[in-house]
Amino acid sequence: MTYGIVVSKDVQVRMRDGIMLATDLHRPGRVGELADGRFPTIVCLTPYDKTERRYTEIADFFVPHGYAVVLQDIRDRHRSEGTQEYFHSATPHTGTDGYDTIEWIAAQQWSDGRTGMVGSSYAAITQIRTALEAPPHLTAIWPDVAPTSTYHHQTREGGAMQLHMFWALYIHAADAQEVQGDAAKQEEVWDDLRNLRQLLWEWPWHAGDLALRHVPTLDRTLENYCTRGAYDEWWS
Repeated sequence: MTYGIVVSKDVQVRMRDGIMLATDLHRPGRVGELADGRFPTIVCLTPYDKTERRYTEIADFFVPHGYAVVLQDIRDRHRSEGTQEYFHSATPHTGTDGYDTIEWIAAQQWSDGRTGMVGSSYAAITQIRTALEAPPHLTAIWPDVAPTSTYHHQTREGGAMQLHMFWALYIHAADAQEVQGDAAKQEEVWDDLRNLRQLLWEWPWHAGDLALRHVPTLDRTLENYCTRGAYDEWWS
């Protein structure tokens, strides 16, 4: 049996602290209407924009085979509400937001209670952090290219600063909520990104020196990445 796809966009899912996360539901359908029955669910929690093709393709494959697919912009990103705590590699709420989302899904009438997670990079980190919270209805995860330690396996391999992290922080800053709708701030971020090689030659710098200052959490993250050469409580 093959299903069609019925999409509900920007459904607001409430977290335990009241923050609402924008969530797209891709569910099995018949002739444009939701199909009867309960279905297992595949979830992707991402900072990279849930509407990107790489995510909707997940739904395009799985929903016709009888799965619901849930795509969510994580806290502080894109259409979701936030508390300005997006620090690039994880946030204080990554695991609990995942838990709350999984259990919200399990309570829906279209869910059979079985929920798995997919995604790569940050969308794999969200899986690991969610699994650590042990939501009762999480039955499987498939994390791809996720560091198990930000210090040892992503930012400070062998103790040396990994220069690709500068690029990563700027890419996240370019579409951060703090610069959305402000063309001047966005252009300043992109200008730094285009001239990143020159900026690296001007190192060291500190929080407030670069265009990342427009996204204060990422600005502080870069300073910590650069100055905390030894593993300490911040990395943990």
